[in-house]
Amino acid sequence: MNKNLKEGSHRLYDGDRFVNFRPVLLLCLAFGAGILLFYFFGLHSLLFCLLFVPVAAAAFAVRLVKRRKVGKFVLFSLLLCAVFAVGAFSLSFHLGAFESSPVVEGDCTVVGTVEEIGAAGFGEVLTLRDVSLVTEDGQEIAPDGKMMLYAPETEAEIGMLVYAEAEVTVFDVHSYGRMNTNAVIGGIRYRGESNEVYVAGEGRMGMFDAVRSRVREVLFAELQEDSAPIAYAMLLGDSGYMEEDVLQNFRYGGIAHIFAVSGLHIGIVYGIVAFVLRKLYVNRWVRVPVVALVLVFYAGICGFSPSAVRALVMCLTLSVAEAGGWAYDKLNSVSLAAFAVMILHPVYLFSVGFQLSVAAAAGIIVLGGHLSRLLARIRFLPKRLSSAVAVCFSAQLCTFPILLDCFGYASVLGLVLNLLFIPLIGMVYSVLFVCTVLAAVMPFAGGVLLFLPECMLGAVVAPVLMLEFKVLLISGFSFGGLAFLFYGAVYAFSDKINLRPLPRAVLVFFLLAVLVVCMLVRNNAFGYGHRLSLHSYYGENNVLLLRSEGECCMIATGVPDRDYLERLFLQEGVDGLDAVIILSDAGAANAAVPVLLQYVEVDALYVPSDSILQDPFRTVELVRQDGFFSFGGADARFYGEEILYLNIEGTGLVVAAEGAEFTEPLPHARFLITDTEDELLRIACMPEREIVFRKGGGNISVYDTGDLQILWRGDIISVTGTG
Repeated sequence: MNKNLKEGSHRLYDGDRFVNFRPVLLLCLAFGAGILLFYFFGLHSLLFCLLFVPVAAAAFAVRLVKRRKVGKFVLFSLLLCAVFAVGAFSLSFHLGAFESSPVVEGDCTVVGTVEEIGAAGFGEVLTLRDVSLVTEDGQEIAPDGKMMLYAPETEAEIGMLVYAEAEVTVFDVHSYGRMNTNAVIGGIRYRGESNEVYVAGEGRMGMFDAVRSRVREVLFAELQEDSAPIAYAMLLGDSGYMEEDVLQNFRYGGIAHIFAVSGLHIGIVYGIVAFVLRKLYVNRWVRVPVVALVLVFYAGICGFSPSAVRALVMCLTLSVAEAGGWAYDKLNSVSLAAFAVMILHPVYLFSVGFQLSVAAAAGIIVLGGHLSRLLARIRFLPKRLSSAVAVCFSAQLCTFPILLDCFGYASVLGLVLNLLFIPLIGMVYSVLFVCTVLAAVMPFAGGVLLFLPECMLGAVVAPVLMLEFKVLLISGFSFGGLAFLFYGAVYAFSDKINLRPLPRAVLVFFLLAVLVVCMLVRNNAFGYGHRLSLHSYYGENNVLLLRSEGECCMIATGVPDRDYLERLFLQEGVDGLDAVIILSDAGAANAAVPVLLQYVEVDALYVPSDSILQDPFRTVELVRQDGFFSFGGADARFYGEEILYLNIEGTGLVVAAEGAEFTEPLPHARFLITDTEDELLRIACMPEREIVFRKGGGNISVYDTGDLQILWRGDIISVTGTG
């Protein structure tokens, strides 16, 4: 051994352990790995348990050579395998239960009890339980699954029995390259659209539903119209009544997490209840169940959201540790919380809310303390400020990859806004919570009780409502599975891994270098001739983006949804379009351009020469084309208003809207891209591959693959999807 090394130290790290043994963290990771691998490989994922064999063999060899006791290690490895298998079977059970509700599609008579009510752009969306369906042929079905019913504004309230004539479809477990987490977790198997909903009578209302309804009634009766939805979202985590533009501005500022009941909310409620009990000199072991009862009740009112359950478990762990005078390990605590949420429902692992909640909490625990100590070395920086900056930055950094992948952007202003906004909103929430509880119990004094919190809320959120936070957004790329490299670098930088400075710096630099190279490959930073990307969401927002040599052009088969379009442009880093084609009639083209202009600049709109569309646009050139013309570096030609032929580097493609009609022969195409299967189009252009946006049919379905990319690199054409 090197004499310059102190006893108990090593060349790479100090002390006796490279990392501390945290059994709860390892069990949580094993359970999550079982869920994740079952999602990708099904029951074949259980074969990964065979890795226990070489581990056991290595442990036995260590025992023979070094005469060390390895029995506990082998037993714990066996426990990890068992937990892994339980995670896999848990996901299998829940997905099977969701899909056990029969497939029902078409026009049906729907009867059900209103469980939740949310606002939609055109009216309301009702979540119905105890659903019964009568199909067109008179078949009566009483499935276990719930229904999400879209309809104009109704007089229905939570707990009421309603009926409607609706067009019904089913939610699949997987669609458009992602899992339908909200549907699977909520047991919402059906989606319906109706022109009118009728109230049939009073249904039965659960305890949590009744309390939630009471809170909503009090807030919307006593607060102003613009304040009530914000207050309701802050208290119960339900932003369905907020205007989308208002909510989106909170998202752009990186502070929309105040509407997800999480550590901030649960921690404040915990503090209020614990403070009252201490003032009443309640025994510490009596305080634990009382606090637990209050927090569980509050989480139930909030629908046991993953962020609420995670914060609930962490608070209860802290409460028990304080009562018993035991050491409290924060990393084990957040692991236990994540473990509990996944046991409650394994599909939470795929939920954006759960991922953001765990990433933020873990980031603060793993990185926050280390950064705080580093910032404390700056002499002029107050200790409280350095701690606050470290906490905010850690949470922002660890949620960064998830935000980019799920929403297409992350806010640069988030750090500053959270430093300024969260302490203020914490005070507002404390007063609002107490006053709302009192107002719900004493409705006759509701106006007086809620006056102060309304004034405080208005003063705090006024700047958010007045300012535009869409500036300074990071967007245009994604991490995907490479996020593991990012989090590995963060963990290596933290003090949770026991490395000397030089090996630590080398490891962090290596992980970041690999991440950068892989990110460049993933996001097509290296040269390609043309790139055609296909995007869709439930068959009604079909968009194709064609890029070549700095040009970006767009083809749509109808009027895209504005919210979907905004998210798409942010994810793809599109801030301008050189040319646009709308494969639809003149009315749809006329309606689509103003939607596009809300988010990007459009240079030109191409239409067939015989289109009746006038030129109503000030900033967009209307170009009428007859025969072949240049479009995004490709040769293009219209075959009517709803069919476009493209020749990209010698590859023929036909793009057609649903129900497209043609009066002249179509050229042969290597790819046929349509909304749905069309036998006539297939016969007309005889494609080698057919790509459809909607469910089923074709060689490739965007419904199954998710966003699809066709890349041209010389003579090589590759087709890849995100699913």
